[in-house]
Amino acid sequence: MAEPDVEVTSEMVEDLLRGEALEEAVNLIASIHPADQAELFTRLEQDLRPSFLALLSAEGMAHLLEHLEPEERQEVVEEMPRASLARVLDRIDNDVAADILRELPPSEAARVISTMTTAGDVAPLLEHADESAGGLMTRGFVALHGDMSAQDAINYMRLIRPNVEEAYYLYVMDAANHLQGVVSLRELVVAAPDTPLRDVMESDVISVGPERDQEEVARLVQHYRLRALPVVDEERHLLGIATMDDAMDVVADEATEDMYRMAGLPAEESVYDPVMVSARRRLPWLIVNLGAAFVAAGVVSRFVDTIKDVVALAVFMPIVAGQGGNAGIQTITLVVRQMALGEVTPPDAWRVFRKELAMGVLKGIVMGLIVGVIAWVWWDNAWLGLVVGAAMLLNMLVAGFWGAVIPLGLRRLRLDPAIASGIFLTTFTDVMGFLILLGLATLMIDQLT
Repeated sequence: MAEPDVEVTSEMVEDLLRGEALEEAVNLIASIHPADQAELFTRLEQDLRPSFLALLSAEGMAHLLEHLEPEERQEVVEEMPRASLARVLDRIDNDVAADILRELPPSEAARVISTMTTAGDVAPLLEHADESAGGLMTRGFVALHGDMSAQDAINYMRLIRPNVEEAYYLYVMDAANHLQGVVSLRELVVAAPDTPLRDVMESDVISVGPERDQEEVARLVQHYRLRALPVVDEERHLLGIATMDDAMDVVADEATEDMYRMAGLPAEESVYDPVMVSARRRLPWLIVNLGAAFVAAGVVSRFVDTIKDVVALAVFMPIVAGQGGNAGIQTITLVVRQMALGEVTPPDAWRVFRKELAMGVLKGIVMGLIVGVIAWVWWDNAWLGLVVGAAMLLNMLVAGFWGAVIPLGLRRLRLDPAIASGIFLTTFTDVMGFLILLGLATLMIDQLT
């Protein structure tokens, strides 16, 4: 299927819907992938969205909901009759159905699930936290017995016709439903027909408990290159599987969440949100940042006389502070991301700290020499070059120090290391950059003037 031009397609669908050419609209929508349908839906004008949804079958609605972002999905679900919602959720992946039910008021969720034919598979998922392995898993998996032959297993697969992602790994169970091993579809196909599954299964199965955080699940799937990760209870009963697709979604969501939080934005923020909603989310951290800016301004105000005597300092103040902030953001972004991936753990803190301090020294020497020489040549004052260069070196050290300490310290306090880290970091680099530059200039005011 060729990738369509969604912008052109959305214009065509809009024209068809406004012209009430519904049969043509149905055929056009059905011809594109559900992922493109979801993007098309978000581009439609609000008044046309109900008409678009009305053209979808229950199966089509299920595919659409699977590909919509949570905010748009919730908007669609809120408008759906609850009887229709139950029919749609019966056709959707278990984990997505559970996510949708969690967003409903408890009474409505109970009413919807009571009429679902897949309630037996979805209801157990609601017992687990949304961002845990139990909340991420799906109940769609193929369970086989170790005494079955490879040919028996293939015949059974033909009978039940599982989804592709559910059939890549086949889970071997004992009589008490304990997970004994796993067989890949490839191993099953190439095995001799009469070979028992226990002879071809991998008994050392990587698995997680239902309470494990979804970030850890995604890390394991990536690290071991798995298509699915089994979720088991303490007695190794197989509860479900977390698929590679689910793990990819977690990685994308967590990366976005970390990036937003470093800038003081909530994870659910969107450019399409109403102005007042976005304002309530963004203003608190901006006000905090404003307070930090006044702290930096207070530092500058202490050196007004020095700035009057050496006007060139005003030129280099934003350079020293800005470069420190940029260097610190590099460090903080790297540390936060590698902590999220599990590549930096508490025992690694001292090693990370030493490395980033060394990087601060190296960057400070290079940047200090560059800006120092420029200041010397520009203002024909070697002492000014020395002050500016030294200030740059020291502020790079500050950036390296706080760029490592802030996320590691927040993790030590059991807080998310990405929470507004960028705002805290730039506060330190601005305040210390101004203080170091103007303080050194004040000490050497005779040479500078």
